Amino acid sequence: MTYRLATSVLTSVLFLALAGCDTPSAPESAQPPASAATAAPAPEGKPPITKFTAYTQRFDGQTLLTQSHATGHVGDVFFTHWKDGGEASQQLDDQGNFKIDWIGGNYNYVGGPGWDHGDRNRVIGYHLNEDAGASFVTLYGWGYDKMMDPTDPAHLVEYYIVQRWTFLPGQGGEQGASFVSNGVEYTTWRTVREQKPSINNTATFYQYWSRPAEQMPLGVDHTIVFADHVKAWESNGWKLPDMNNFDASDDPTYQVFAVEVFGVEKGGSASGRVWDAGR
Repeated sequence: MTYRLATSVLTSVLFLALAGCDTPSAPESAQPPASAATAAPAPEGKPPITKFTAYTQRFDGQTLLTQSHATGHVGDVFFTHWKDGGEASQQLDDQGNFKIDWIGGNYNYVGGPGWDHGDRNRVIGYHLNEDAGASFVTLYGWGYDKMMDPTDPAHLVEYYIVQRWTFLPGQGGEQGASFVSNGVEYTTWRTVREQKPSINNTATFYQYWSRPAEQMPLGVDHTIVFADHVKAWESNGWKLPDMNNFDASDDPTYQVFAVEVFGVEKGGSASGRVWDAGR
């Protein structure tokens, strides 16, 4: 779920959580911010992700997530939420409004709203009200092809389209093409993780990055045209495997707008809203 060089603690810890560790257990129930948030049945036409019942929950209305690890839905809004310590929480409603609070400390948190599968043609809209020093604010997801050779790093790809950061993303990797999408100049990078935890157990896989020349400002609407990033990665010869399947062992190939913090000195908050801008 996150980028780190081989010498970094972050990635190995975070991927371990995404992989559900070796012996996953069901997470605690989410807690409401005020009134009781009740688990809701899946809407008609959208069956629950039954394969991942240990990590999947569904809630109606505004929900407060404080547990260590959970994925699920608030209404039709998918979420991820994970931490390995400290105190961090995510408030989320069924309109994609979110607020993430964290304290300072030597721990890692990542979470945010989005979709339970990636879509190459998705256009993501977002608005950030505040960002008090998150390590990454990023579109984030996975692609996976179970038919490919598992020794080929291209069979499993973790991707980032970073919007704001305090830790430089993509450093130490292979630099690819630069391009302009929706008026924003990005540069692409590729890194490799060898035998590290992932959504499909321990694996060797690629990480694809897009990083803008300047960090995106707060208080205004932004649009991420995902297809532009896929095309840029492909121009480097970096193809994304299937982003719409439940074939991996531990999590679906989701796509979320994530806030991540790790090893931060001070507490803070990040809040805003995420929506499908292509509708």
